[in-house]
Amino acid sequence: MLAMLYKNHNYVYDKLDPYEKTRFSQIRSEDDNCKRMYDALVDLSRHLKTYHGSKCIVLIDEYDHPLDIAYRYQYYKEARGFFASLFGAFLKVSIYFGCLRRM
Repeated sequence: MLAMLYKNHNYVYDKLDPYEKTRFSQIRSEDDNCKRMYDALVDLSRHLKTYHGSKCIVLIDEYDHPLDIAYRYQYYKEARGFFASLFGAFLKVSIYFGCLRRM
């Protein structure tokens, strides 16, 4: 999904510095060597803000489905950690997901 988002907003690529272009390309191409995927939404929103000159709005929907699947197939803790890191970095606040299960 992140790669698709980056592909959809490829027009910002030319405005990036060389380091940002490398990270952008890694995410866009689904490069397994990209270690900081949890910052991908933060980075993309920053790039869009710079490009358009205004803040962007990010709507987050259906994050509960992958967590439900993770629970069913017994990798819930890992998935919960991933989503907490992803959205926590993005929102820059301590967050609570209404669908998290107590372990």
